[in-house]
Amino acid sequence: MTRFGRSASILALFTSGLGAALGYRELLLVGVAIGLVVVSSVLWTRTRPRLTVERTVQPNRVVEGTLVTATLTVTNDSRRSSPAMVALERFGSGAVSVSIPRLEPGASHRRPYRLPTERRGVFQVGPLTVSRSDPFHLLRTGQDQLPTETLWVHPRAHRMSPFPNGTTRDLEGPTSGEAQQGGVAFHTLREYVVGDDLRLVHWKSSARTGRTMVRHNVDAFQPRTLVIFDVNEALYGDDEFEQAVQVVASLVVANAAHNYPIRLRTTAGLAIGSETGDRTERILDQLAALTTASDASLARSAPQVAGERGGFSLAVITGRAGAGDLAAVGPLRSRFSNVTIGRIGTRGRGEVFDLPGAVLFNAGTAAEFAEAWNRRIRR
Repeated sequence: MTRFGRSASILALFTSGLGAALGYRELLLVGVAIGLVVVSSVLWTRTRPRLTVERTVQPNRVVEGTLVTATLTVTNDSRRSSPAMVALERFGSGAVSVSIPRLEPGASHRRPYRLPTERRGVFQVGPLTVSRSDPFHLLRTGQDQLPTETLWVHPRAHRMSPFPNGTTRDLEGPTSGEAQQGGVAFHTLREYVVGDDLRLVHWKSSARTGRTMVRHNVDAFQPRTLVIFDVNEALYGDDEFEQAVQVVASLVVANAAHNYPIRLRTTAGLAIGSETGDRTERILDQLAALTTASDASLARSAPQVAGERGGFSLAVITGRAGAGDLAAVGPLRSRFSNVTIGRIGTRGRGEVFDLPGAVLFNAGTAAEFAEAWNRRIRR
């Protein structure tokens, strides 16, 4: 029952009761008339149409601000015409209403509608409720249709150059099993698998072990990046955390575009990256769902990072971190070829400062950070 319906029911009881008590016939008739309208509304909404509803959401992974169109296809399966109705599609904590016109028996109607994707996040689309109302809008009945679907709205990635390694490639230098396969630097011997190049077969080892062994070559000193993302909620205001997420997404996309390995650690304990088999899509899925944490800090995360293999690039992305917060980065500087600290929300434009063993970027937005970053990389 709608708010108007509840008011009408109360008015019917009050006027009919008052008319009966006072012997005021006209008032009694008014109450009875209003009551009959309420009863007729109940009878009107008792009959529910038989509908088949299909929903399609394409695509189900988008960048924030991208147009996403869902399409409802409604078919009237009953032998009678179905009245005009409203479909209420739940979307996250809100809802999107879609109007459905009157349908003849067996008729179908397709109605596209837009889903709001102005903010990043992981949203549940549905369930969808198809509702109908009486002509007086006193009552509304609904039927839940369709299961839920998930829509990932990824953070926007700005155009950025990948982080240079800063080390001259040495094809005979140290190698790692995490390095990308396909180079000319020998890393180890392993057993042959279907698809391996037969020119890499190591015949002496194969004869000695009785199994076909091949040389596992890798690309030595391939540029690798470790990103530490400080998600301490005390360091961000209003939209600043969203800007910081965009910076991290930009670094991920820039490295992925050049097939450079990247690993992401947050100060809340999340650890993902291409080196551990995570595709770029999954990393962006995690960034879409990322939130701040009250107990996150660089000081507690630094010991975990100290266990990472050094020798590559480190980027620390944080908010309005002070000298005390950034002190935890100090012991890590000697272990990496390049160290960059990005503070988001600290300036109205991108500013760059050289620190002992590191470079500090102060930027108000992700776009300012990207512009300052690219200027620095091109130098």
